[in-house]
Amino acid sequence: MTAPVAVHGPTLGVAPPPANRATRWRRRALWGLVVAIGVAALVAIALSTNAPDQVLDPDQTGPQGGRALVEVLRAHGVDVEVVRSADELVEADPGIGTTVVVGNPDYLGHDSTTNLAETVSVADRLVLVSPTTEQLDQLDVPLAATDVGARLTVTAGCRSAVARADDTTDVVDTRFVPVASTTNPAPTLCFGLPNPRGADDSAPSDFGFGAAMATAPATDAHPEVVALGIGSGLTNRWIDEASHAGLAVRALGQSPRLVWYQPGIGDLASSGGQGPSAWPPWLGPASGILALAVVALALVRGRRLGALVTEPLPVLVRAVETTESRGRIYRRARDRGRAAAVLRLGSVERLARRLALSPSAVEAVQAAAAAASGMPPTHVAALLTGPPPTTDTELHALANALADLEERVRTS
Repeated sequence: MTAPVAVHGPTLGVAPPPANRATRWRRRALWGLVVAIGVAALVAIALSTNAPDQVLDPDQTGPQGGRALVEVLRAHGVDVEVVRSADELVEADPGIGTTVVVGNPDYLGHDSTTNLAETVSVADRLVLVSPTTEQLDQLDVPLAATDVGARLTVTAGCRSAVARADDTTDVVDTRFVPVASTTNPAPTLCFGLPNPRGADDSAPSDFGFGAAMATAPATDAHPEVVALGIGSGLTNRWIDEASHAGLAVRALGQSPRLVWYQPGIGDLASSGGQGPSAWPPWLGPASGILALAVVALALVRGRRLGALVTEPLPVLVRAVETTESRGRIYRRARDRGRAAAVLRLGSVERLARRLALSPSAVEAVQAAAAAASGMPPTHVAALLTGPPPTTDTELHALANALADLEERVRTS
C-alpha cells in the first residue's frame, strides 16, 4: 500500500490586512477614469465614422447602396468615376461627354453647391437625386421640392430622353413643383403625383400636384438638369423593380463618362451659414479634456523601464522563413494553381494601391496597369487573370513577369 505523500504549499493563516480607504478610492477613481475615456473614445469614433450603408453610395452593396446600378452602367459601356469631395469633383473636370450625378445631396452644403454649379457648367447633364429647394434655387433651376417618402405606384405620363410614357415607379421620395420664372424655360414633368391631402390616389394629367421627376433644359447657367425624386428606386433593393433600371440607365448613361459625386461630410462646410455643422459644439472641449486625462494617467501610472538588455535566443529564425516554408508546401503538393492565384492576387492589390483603384475592379486595374507600363492590354490581362501554369517553369516565369509589370508601373 502506497504511503501518503505530504504536500507542501503555502500555509493558510491570517489574511493580509485590507487596503486602506485612500487606496480603495484611488483604484475606483482610476477605473472610473478608464471607463470614461473608453466611452468617450467610442462616442468620438461613432461621430467620425460614416454610416456603413449610406444611401446610393456607389461602393456599398447593402440594400441602400448603389453598387448594382454602377455595375449596370459599366455593363452598358459607361466609364463610371466616383468622387467624394468638392475638390475631387474639380479634379475630375467634367466637361463635354460627361454626365454628373449627385447621389447624396444631404451632405451638399452652400459652398459645395456653388462649386458644383461652376464645375458642371459645360457637362452634358446634371442629375440630382432628391435635391432640396435651396439647392435647386442655388443652381438656378425653377423647381421647389418637398419630401414624400412613400410607396406609391405612378406612371410617367410623359416622353423625354429619360422617361417613356408607360414607365412606372413604386417608390417616391420627393415631390417637385415648378416655380414661375421669367428667365428660365419651364421644366418637363414626369410621374405626376396625386393630391397630398386628398383621398384619391390618382394623379391629374396636368401634373397639378407636382411630379416625381423633372427635367430642366440647359441654360447659360447650367447644363440639362434632371431632378429625380425616386432615389430609393435606384438602390440595390429596388433597382430591379418597376422601370427603375431603365430610368437609371437613360438618366445616367447617355454620355460615355459618368462622374458620380457622393458628397462627404466635409462638403457640409459653408461660409454662407446655410450648412449645418458637421460636429457637435462640445466635441472640441471634450476632446481636449480627454487628451489631458490620458496624459495625466500616463504620467501617474506609466512604468519607468530601465535600459534594454539583450537576451540570447536558442534559435535564430529568419523573417522570410514562413514565406519559404509555404512555398515549399505548395511545391511539394504541386499546387501551382493556388500559388499562381496568390501571386496574382498580391500583384492586383499592389497595383490597385499604386493606381488609386479598388482591388475588386480587376478590369480597371488591368487597363490602368497597361497604360502605365506600356505593355499591351491583352498581355497584362493574361498575366493577371490568365489560366494557371502547368509546370514549375511556367510558374517561375509568371512570378518574374508579374514583378516586371509592378516595377514598370512603379517607375512610370
